[in-house]
Amino acid sequence: MASPRKRPSTPAVTSTRPVDAAPGSGGDAGIADEVLMRAVREEVLAYGIRRATVTSIAKRAGVARVTVYRRGGGSDRLVLDCLSAEFAEIATRAAADGAAAASGRERLVATIGRAIDRLRQSELVAAVLRHDPELLLTYVVDRLGQSQRTMLALLERLLAEGVADGSIRADVDPRAGALTLLLAVQSFVVSAEILRSEGALGAVDEQIRALLDGYLRPRR
Repeated sequence: MASPRKRPSTPAVTSTRPVDAAPGSGGDAGIADEVLMRAVREEVLAYGIRRATVTSIAKRAGVARVTVYRRGGGSDRLVLDCLSAEFAEIATRAAADGAAAASGRERLVATIGRAIDRLRQSELVAAVLRHDPELLLTYVVDRLGQSQRTMLALLERLLAEGVADGSIRADVDPRAGALTLLLAVQSFVVSAEILRSEGALGAVDEQIRALLDGYLRPRR
């Protein structure tokens, strides 16, 4: 087993505005969030979730620890905020990628395909899988996290649109269907390294699209 990675001197994230500025001082609170989230992201990429500390995050952001506590209450909250923001952006971009499809079913299939692809390419997701894969078990067997609920809401909306335009089976309940799809496809994200090592990414992605289309298509 490899020995834990040692922490080198942590470079600060530079900003053109002071991140300790009081709320209402020309938008500096927004800059503080941007700088802190970037510092949190860099910390997780380097060391994972469990080894992220307020001290190191503050050093990366070039702020005092009290600033980090005031913003997020601690490293756990900041890491969750960072992950939630990453998943929300991926969901938004995936939906935009699939928006041009002609029917609700095609939009949903395209959106899920792009979301899987973007999640596999996410450096943050890869870092969690590399450093702290055991932390994901809770969200596979016990409960949904905020990031999963973001995806769930998107899937539910797209399912409802497909049922409404007749391209998705009328007997698919959007809520139950969204949960079914989420639990079915998330394994293709966490198992990305297996698919890569087997040289099966492209072939499996084609099968995912066929699986989704077959489940959603109205029965004749």
